[in-house]
Parts: sequence; structure tokens; C-alpha cells
Amino acid sequence: MLSVPTELRAQQLQASLSHYSTEDGMPSNTVAALRTDDYGFLWLATWNGISRFDGYHFYNYKTGVASGVRGLHNRVDNMVIDLSQNIWLKMYDGRVFVINRKTDRIEDPLEGISDHDDFHVDYFFQPYVTSTGDVLISYDDIGLYKLRLDRNSLKQDLITTGQLTVNGVVEGYRNDIWAATDKGVHRINMVNMSLERRGYFLNEHVTRLATNGYNIFAGTKSGKILQFSYGQDSTLIKDIGREITSLYVDKHGQIWFSDLGDGAYRLDPQTGDVKFYNQRVLAPEFTSRGAEFGEALGVLWIRMNHGGYGYYNRATDEVEYFHNDPSNPWNLSNTVNARLEMNDGVVWESTNRRGLEKLEVMKQTIARTLLVKNPTSSLDNEIRAMLHDKKRNHTLLANKHGQIFVFDGKMNHLSTITHDNNGHPIGRPYGMSQDSKGNYWVSDKDNGLFKITPNGNSYSVENIRHNDKDPYSLSDNAAYQCVEDRQGNIWVATYGGGVNVLRKDKNGRYIALHAKNVMKRYPHNRYHKVRTIAMDKEGKIWAGTTDGILTLQIRNNNIILQPLEMSDDMTKCLMSNDIVCLATDSHGTMWVGTNSGGLSRAVKKDSKGQWEFENFGIEQGLPSEEIYAVTFDNKGNVWFSTEHILCSFDPQKKILTTFSSLDGVDDTMCSEGAAITLSNGNVIFGTLEGYYFVDRNKLVTKKGSLLKLRITDFFLNGIIQTPRMPDQAFDYYVPESKSVKLPDANSTFAFRFAALNYQFQHRIHYQYMLEGYDDEWQNAGKDRMATYSNLSGGTYQFKVKAFLLESPENYDIRTIEVVVPYSFTSFIVYFILLLLVAGLVYWWYRRRHKSSDDEDESSPSELTETSDVLSENVELEVDDTPYADVTEVGVFESVRDDSNLK
Repeated sequence: MLSVPTELRAQQLQASLSHYSTEDGMPSNTVAALRTDDYGFLWLATWNGISRFDGYHFYNYKTGVASGVRGLHNRVDNMVIDLSQNIWLKMYDGRVFVINRKTDRIEDPLEGISDHDDFHVDYFFQPYVTSTGDVLISYDDIGLYKLRLDRNSLKQDLITTGQLTVNGVVEGYRNDIWAATDKGVHRINMVNMSLERRGYFLNEHVTRLATNGYNIFAGTKSGKILQFSYGQDSTLIKDIGREITSLYVDKHGQIWFSDLGDGAYRLDPQTGDVKFYNQRVLAPEFTSRGAEFGEALGVLWIRMNHGGYGYYNRATDEVEYFHNDPSNPWNLSNTVNARLEMNDGVVWESTNRRGLEKLEVMKQTIARTLLVKNPTSSLDNEIRAMLHDKKRNHTLLANKHGQIFVFDGKMNHLSTITHDNNGHPIGRPYGMSQDSKGNYWVSDKDNGLFKITPNGNSYSVENIRHNDKDPYSLSDNAAYQCVEDRQGNIWVATYGGGVNVLRKDKNGRYIALHAKNVMKRYPHNRYHKVRTIAMDKEGKIWAGTTDGILTLQIRNNNIILQPLEMSDDMTKCLMSNDIVCLATDSHGTMWVGTNSGGLSRAVKKDSKGQWEFENFGIEQGLPSEEIYAVTFDNKGNVWFSTEHILCSFDPQKKILTTFSSLDGVDDTMCSEGAAITLSNGNVIFGTLEGYYFVDRNKLVTKKGSLLKLRITDFFLNGIIQTPRMPDQAFDYYVPESKSVKLPDANSTFAFRFAALNYQFQHRIHYQYMLEGYDDEWQNAGKDRMATYSNLSGGTYQFKVKAFLLESPENYDIRTIEVVVPYSFTSFIVYFILLLLVAGLVYWWYRRRHKSSDDEDESSPSELTETSDVLSENVELEVDDTPYADVTEVGVFESVRDDSNLK
């Protein structure tokens, strides 16, 4: 599921950092406010206009004189977003404007009202959006305006406030709207469009209001924190004695507030206890509206007054730094000008160092686990040899300290194997495999092979190793991996001793055949350092070495070995001969992981019998061309590891997903050849410090809508289209429309799109198609754009979908109709084609009619004669052709072959 746990412990709030500035497209490095709309776009209010960010591009709206909007200041001070997703901008001079999302234009919401250019909003007033979609804005000496912009019109209603000054607005129980004024709290009568005369705390100058959904809380200039519910008596909770500049009630019922001083306070309304919180701040902020509070990711976030930012740890009753402790010079500044915490795991902030910071909270979607919790050696948790026994549903993981841990299907530890039957310790296991009889074969770097035979809950362990006095022992004890062929032979990869094949002699003893005894044709100076070994679908053994691949098989009791022959086309050869791992998928296709050559798939043999490979490297999106281990899930996806990144790859769609620190994959180095798939489809990778457990159920989404796909931009002939810019082809905003009609048939147009779930953008894939033109879905490139040109006249449907590779069936999709007008040239072409078709039909009709007349006039004897003549002509033509000799050669070869058989 794509969700963050509702309650995260403080120590889990670690994040990765990305920084953006004007060099990345921001209109200004000074950000005053951050907001997100329901679509998922991030909006930035800056000192040089407003910007919309989709995680990739900043879409900037010019302000000031450059905007063409009369009276629009260049500096945006604050903003709110209404239920129709229009962006209401409070400018630095106190005027308010709005971005109409239907037209993408900046408009004056008071247009038509006399002298409205002189209406200004107080610096401390925050425009308020009600649950019904109205926007309430208090203008100095004018009153409270209720404004509403929908797709059809703009409604303007003035709520008279008399001599009262409205400082804030909040919505309470049953949609009642309450106004904080300089003379108490009054309910707004939406029928009479006025403030009710009766109210609460009429002798108090109320500065701030807050609500928990039922009770209304008020902070006053005199320092009182008060509470009331409609129809009930009011109560005094606490008299602080200092002006209240902010007020918030969290989901635990704690009241948070600030005064004119530094920091922030917490008030327990049950006990009346107050606690002060602050942080060390190197560059205090002198101008402030008070502290800001908000809840996300299961914790309370606090931007303190005059500097200081972090989250509240309820366990320690402290406000923790969030990558901004001043004692660490590499950390961010904790003087935060603007902040936004999102439940999908991303925190946005802009500090006094300017620019925009994106902090993505790291989640342990993929967990790394230690085999030994309290290690005494680095080898205790270095894992390379791994095996999953599907029949017993047991998983075996071996560390390089000579311990083989056996787990059940739920990864509960069952037992540990450390010695053979003679008490000799297992050395450094490098690989594990299972034969057709259920035996486990452990390849050991120091001690050759260990054959482990399960006997109920116990194991019999036999060691097979090199013996200088026995020429038919293993050629070398540095065994890396082994595999069983279809005849029951065990092929062993040794590093330095080449390939061995184990067979039993007449006494039932294992003997090893290799280059030092029967394999006389084994190359003397190549293919001796063998890391990996596997069997292809033809039953041949592939040995991956530092010199390339050597193939071997036993046929008619002879060992046949030869270097793998590859295509003469260099682009279809392996990109490196340094082979690290080999693995065969469920279709029998061989996959090759190389050092510096990326990942390769054996496709087919060409006409010469040479192998052709399909290669995947940096150009195809791989994070590295050093491939360490390969395995396959039950959906046919290829999983592989690089130095410290895990990847999954759909070979049909050619789509790659990488997993890194955001998913729990840290900088720990992965081990060579250490990847297995369990019966339930989960994947395990070995590392130098434990193992990664990939629970694939945690990588899927049950709802594609969680990905928040949007069409973000529309281009016509290379120019982005928006009605607010001059000389545009459309008077409406295409990305927000259901249809677009091109101005002419020769237009080149493009859609750009993005999924706005920011923490998962690195894992989201896109496909698109234009129905009526594309026959199948197209993979989008890194630019996430679909471009078309010179289409025939007609109506098409453009579709784009976003999905995760692990759950492609659960996608988010967007559709827009594209109407291409018919051109005059098209009409001419169609007319000519119509004439040609009509001419062909007429010609066919006349020919058929003439043929019928000729048949009626012919006699049977003439038909027979004509047939004989035609036969003679054909024979003469064949004798006269230059291919006649070829036919004779073919016949000659057949006769010659028959004689040889005799």
C-alpha cells in the first residue's frame, strides 16, 4: 500500500534532501508560502510571482507589470486554495487576486466594484475557505467579503461588520462561521450577510481562533485563552498575560500557541500546565505572524516564532530538530520562512538560506536484516550463499563465518548448520543449489563442496574437496557455485581450477572430472576463474568466467566444451567478458550479469548458430553497469542488484524500477550472486551486512488514484499553451479541459504529464496512446511527453496512465479528446482515391463481363490445345532460366547423399 503509517516514532523521521533554486526554474529564491492543491501540485508564493511545481518543472506565473494585470504587485505574501482549486493570492500590498484554474488567468475578484483598487487586507489576516467553497476575506474599513469562483461565474457578497474589525475566521459545529473581532467573537449570519450582535467575550480583543470541530477556542490580545460551544457557556482556560499571536488544537486535545516572543507553547487544558519550547537559532527572524502548527505523518510540526522548526516527540515531550540542528554546519537552517508537511511522506520548506528544500521521509519498505544481532566479526553478517527450498518451504542463508541459517516460510529461524559429519567447520560459503533429490550443495571458498542431505529436522553433511594425492578430487577448493544437469551430474565452478563435473564411480564415490584429468582440451590459460554456472533450456552448461562464457555438455559419454560463440554484430554481443552471475528464467532464457557491461539477455541463435544478446546498460536506464545478482519473480520480472541499488525490470514492457534510500535500500554493498525468490514471490538479496527482504505486497498500490496523475502541459508547435499569454491558439486551459481542437491538420502537438505523488515519482512509470493512431501503448521517456504531428483529420482519444511496475493493473489514467480538422489537401486526396477505386471497380466489371463472353464462344478442343501449349511454354522458360543449374545441383546432392548412405 502506498501509505505512511499513521504514527511514526520520532527516530524514524530520517529524510533524503533535494534542493531547488532559480537555476532549476523557480521564479525567485525567496518563498513566502507553500500550499498543495487536491490534484497534488505544489504552489509557491514568492517575491517574484507564483509558481506551480509538479516535481519536475516549475510553471511560473508572472506578476507585476509583466503580468498584464492592472494593479498586480510582483510579490506574493500568502495564498489559499478553494474547493474548485482556484488559487487566491494575497499580495504584498494587501490586495487579493485569484488564479482561475479553468482559464489559467490571474483575475481580480473584486472587478466591477467601485474603488476596489483601494481595498486592502490587513497583514495578519489569513483568507479563509469554508466547507461550502466560499472564500472569506476581511478588507480594512470595508467589511468581510464572501467570494466564490466556480466554472461559470464569480459571486461577490459583502458581509457588513459595522464598526468591528475582523482579525480571523473559523468554521465550527454545523458549518457555523465565527469571526474574531476587536470586540469579541461573533457568528456570521449568512442569510442577512452580517455579524450577529450577540457574541462571546465582547470585552476582549480576539486575535486568533481555532477549533477541534466542536468547540471554538479564542486567543486574545490581553493573553487569555478561552473556549466556547454554540449555545453553551464560555470558559477561561488560561490567562497567559501576553498577546496570543497563534492558536492551534491538536488531535490529542493539546492547545498550542505563541506570543510575541520566541518559540512556542503547549497548554494542557485539563491541568492548565504550560510548557515552553524553543531551539537554538543562528539567524532569528524578526518579523513574524506567530508560530505555525500542523499535523502530518502522525506527528505535530512546529514552525516557531522568530525561528526554530521541528516535530513534537510525545514520548520525550520535546520538539526535535529535523535535519536542521545548528550544531551541524551541514544541516539545513532552522529559520524557516515557509513549510508544508504532506502525509505521503514529503516535507517542503524554504529557509533563510533561500530556495526550496524537499525532504523525503525514508520508509523501510525494503528492510535490511542482520543474521547475527550482536556480531563479533564483519563476516557474521556478510551473506553470499542463499537457497530457497520450495518443497520444504525453507530458506537457507549462509554468512562467511561458516554458519548456515535455516528459516521457515515466515522467516522464523529454525536451526543453524556449522559443521560436517566429521566435525569439520564450514568455511566461507559462496553459493548454494539444490539437486533433483532434494540435497543442498554448498560451494565453499575454502573447503570445496558440502553436500547437505535433509533428514527430517536434522541434516547429514558430507565434505567433497581437493586432495593433492587424488587426481580425481576437485581441481581446487575455491568453489563458487554448482548446478545439476539433466543426467544428475553436478557441475562446479571453481575460482582458479576451472569447471569440474562430479560423477559417481562404480563404488558410489564422487569423482571430479576437470582439466587436470580427462578434460584435455580445456584451455590452458583461459576460463579458469569461474564465478557462476547455470544450465540453459537445451541442457548445456554455461560457465561464467573472467574471460567470458564457456559452454559444456556430456554427450555419448564425452565432455564437449567450447567458448560461447556470439554474433558477428558487435551490438548483439555481450558488452563485457567479465561474467559475475548467470540465471535462467521460467522460459529457459539465460540472463547474464557482467562487470562493467550491464545486464544481458540471450535472445536467439542466428543462422550461423551464434548467440545474439539484448543488452541493458546506462543508456537503457540502469543505475550501474556492474550487475551483482539476478533472480526472477512469479510475474516474470527480473530482479537484480548493483553495488548498492536494487532493481526490478519488466522485459516485455522494457520498464525498469530502482529502489534506493527512499525505499529502505541504503549504501550497504550487495553481494555477488546473492539473490533468490521465495515461494510467495518475495525476494531476498544478500549484502555485506545482512540481507534485504523485499516484501512485494508493500510495493503495490490497490488504488491507482493514489498516484495522482495529471496532464500538466499542452504544447502546440513547440509552444506551451495558456490563455493568459498573448497570441495563444486557445481561450481555455487545455490540460483542465475534456477536449482540444487543433487549429489545422499540420499542427504538431504534445502533452506533458506527471504523477504528483512526490515520494513515489522515482518508481512511477507512464504509458500513453492516441486511439485511432497508435495500435498499442507507448512507453514514455524521461521527459514524460507524447508528441504527434501531421495527423489525418478526425477525432482521437489521447490516453495516459501511470502505474507501479509491481502492480501495473492498478493504474491512474487521464483522457482528453483531440479533434484534428480535415485539410483541403485531404479532401483532394480522398476524392482522387475515390475516383481510383471507382475506376478499378469499373475495370474489374468490364473485364469479367468480357471474359464471360469469350468463354461462351470457346469449344472444349480449343481449351485442351491451349492448355498443352501453356505447359510446353512453362517448361521452356524454366530450362532457360539461370536457376536451372541450382535445381540440378540440388538433385545431384540428394543422389550423392543416398549413395553415401548405402
